[in-house]
Amino acid sequence: MKKIVILTHYFYPEKAAVGQFMTEVAIEMKRRGLDVTVLTSRATYQRTGTLSAFEVHQGVPIHRVWSTGFDKRNLVGRALNLGSFLLAATMRLLFTRRKPDLLFITNAPLLGFIGRIVHFFRGQKYICEVEDVYPDLAVQLGLFKPGSLPEKLWDALNRQAYGHGSALVTLGKRMEALVVGKLPANVAAQLPQVIIPSWADGEAIKPIAKDQNPFAEKHGFRQHLTVLYSGNLGLAHDLETLIDAAQELRCEPVLFVFIGEGGKKKILQEMVTRMGLENVRFLPYQPIEELPFSLTSADLSVVTMEAGVEGMIIPSKIYGTLAAGQAVLGLVREGSEIADILQEFQCGVTIPPKDKEAVVRLLRECLANPNRLDEMKKNARRCFDGHFRKELAMDKYYRLFNMI
Repeated sequence: MKKIVILTHYFYPEKAAVGQFMTEVAIEMKRRGLDVTVLTSRATYQRTGTLSAFEVHQGVPIHRVWSTGFDKRNLVGRALNLGSFLLAATMRLLFTRRKPDLLFITNAPLLGFIGRIVHFFRGQKYICEVEDVYPDLAVQLGLFKPGSLPEKLWDALNRQAYGHGSALVTLGKRMEALVVGKLPANVAAQLPQVIIPSWADGEAIKPIAKDQNPFAEKHGFRQHLTVLYSGNLGLAHDLETLIDAAQELRCEPVLFVFIGEGGKKKILQEMVTRMGLENVRFLPYQPIEELPFSLTSADLSVVTMEAGVEGMIIPSKIYGTLAAGQAVLGLVREGSEIADILQEFQCGVTIPPKDKEAVVRLLRECLANPNRLDEMKKNARRCFDGHFRKELAMDKYYRLFNMI
């Protein structure tokens, strides 16, 4: 039986997306007969205390190493948390008696370099999965200057980490091109590269007709063309454009709904109050049992991505939206994975961030031609079923783990 250790910063019971995805991978690989163990952190994502050093979840042993638990909103605190976890995880892997057949490393910043260390000292085979591209993302967010020493050092560590692995996993074609493009040509040519997109639970989340959706009826969505943003109302998301569009459409049967919390919620609410808008509603995060209904209650679901991070991240929100059979309003630039999906499968429309006029035009077109909207909704679920079902991703992981 092949022995695999999954090294990840977050795992069950964490709610962060990478923690949920890796939990599903570990459980499914265990179910398929692999000997899977997880090495993760005892610190929690939302700073609600520490987790136990060891437990078993659905047959998967979870070993948690100590790390600091400073406020992650503070840059120094976040760096200390990551550094202490990297050190503790490295020591555990170097000095444990049990040497697995394969170490699978998910993408916290610099986590992949642990694979290079244990490969150097113990000959350990490892695979790196890249989910956010660093240091590029840190540069784009203004943490480092382009061409600075930290950026160059980080890139050098990545070349070591990725170049000596047994394979490299990314979430999409553009991300793969960005990451592999930084490797020496001879290394890239010999390194197996696998694209495994994230996924959603297509059994729990299925399209529900609006006139049969109890959530839509409860909140009065049925009488309107409903535009939904569900998730983190974060500072990096272009959500003000939706409020500006709502002002333009205040006399038309269009309703804008925001479900969730985040640093931008108060800003948006103040905009709505100042403009005196009655076609915008805010709802809190919904209980998990409500998600199959809340995610399918609208006509268009919004996915946003900050300009300049194309290829560096892929919002996991897109997969639940496609599973729900919602037409997608992508406030993203061309050259992103989201734009590629919407254009290839005709399941939504791409509009550059800040382009209020284009949003207004789109929604008026949907009012005038509901058949176009219906076709995008059908295409969304077809796209999901063909490319982003959980089972498809699990098959790829299983083949990958058995290939190495």
